[in-house]
Amino acid sequence: MARVKKGKKMVALAASSYPASGEKGGDSFLRNTSLRDASFPNTSFSNTSFPNTPKIKIDVKDRKILSTLDMDSRMPITVLAKEVGLSRQVVEYRLKRLKKEKVIFGSRAIFDSVVVGYTWYRVIFQLLSITQEEKKKLMDYLRNHPFTFWLGEVGGNWDFVVNFVCKDNFHFNSVFEEVITAYGQYIRNYEVLIYVHVTDLERDYLFPKKSGLREVFVHAMTFNPDVQIDDLDKKIISELSRDADITNVDLANKYDVSANTIKNRINEMYKNKLLLGFRLFINPSVLGYSSHLLFLGVNRLDLEKEKELFSYLKSIPHVAFIVKHIGKWRVAAEVETKDSQEFQDIFVEIRSKFADIITDFEALPLFKDHFIDYFPEGLLK
Repeated sequence: MARVKKGKKMVALAASSYPASGEKGGDSFLRNTSLRDASFPNTSFSNTSFPNTPKIKIDVKDRKILSTLDMDSRMPITVLAKEVGLSRQVVEYRLKRLKKEKVIFGSRAIFDSVVVGYTWYRVIFQLLSITQEEKKKLMDYLRNHPFTFWLGEVGGNWDFVVNFVCKDNFHFNSVFEEVITAYGQYIRNYEVLIYVHVTDLERDYLFPKKSGLREVFVHAMTFNPDVQIDDLDKKIISELSRDADITNVDLANKYDVSANTIKNRINEMYKNKLLLGFRLFINPSVLGYSSHLLFLGVNRLDLEKEKELFSYLKSIPHVAFIVKHIGKWRVAAEVETKDSQEFQDIFVEIRSKFADIITDFEALPLFKDHFIDYFPEGLLK
């Protein structure tokens, strides 16, 4: 029986000038190779290449493993071995090495919480002169905030970006005022953006596909009043957020229900597009790649041209995430490239092709992802 890859769509990679360098769930690669990192949501990890970051050499087989798991990190080890054409033992050995060398950080459950009535917000902060101790205190506060779903440290004119999930604008304002009241003395400037939709794209540069098709998770961010989550759903979401590879059997035993009940609840989340899938989180820097956040201002609004811009961004193998906002920066993309020159070439090409609608832009090197949880604990209480 063929495996159904739930929650994912495919997009075509257009011709580009950029070279692309079991029911119990106990068979997943993290579980069988002791790679599970339950503390991952609270783990800080580097996501951008520094001059002294050691580079790891990986071969075609490693790339194929990483590419196969990129958008399906809960894949059973036996299926993974078949997909990449290697024995189970060889795949397990390579995964252990990739984890040990910090190429792989872990697996994340990708939720679209807007389906059940929440809204995503992004705040970009620029700090005043601040000591490392004061900065750490602020970052710890944001990392541990119950409504934070991503915290990233950046360079350029800004210092960090934090994403919140809130019930509505009034709730967000309360959260934002709480931050400003507690730490406003450290903040020089800020920019607030509201999410419209997000696309997570397969890292095609890891192992380009002959088909030219690319898997994506689409956060349509459309509220569905018919979708309700109860206490058991919230427990499942919380567990999957902490440990994406926990088995249905383990969940069933923990909450005194049958494994089929767990399976059905998860399948219902897929069906309702609350759960989009499970993604592998890797460290591009040890592979010789660096990450940038590219923000584009689109003030000369032409919806057809804007669609062309999004399609073009999706065609670039090095673009891993695309976001549409309400706010100063209409479009944002996370771009992972071999070096600054490759990023600049991509950046210049985008500006050149869409000069008639792009009125402003800013590029920020992404140094660290300090925290990520697509369904933060504050929503589950």
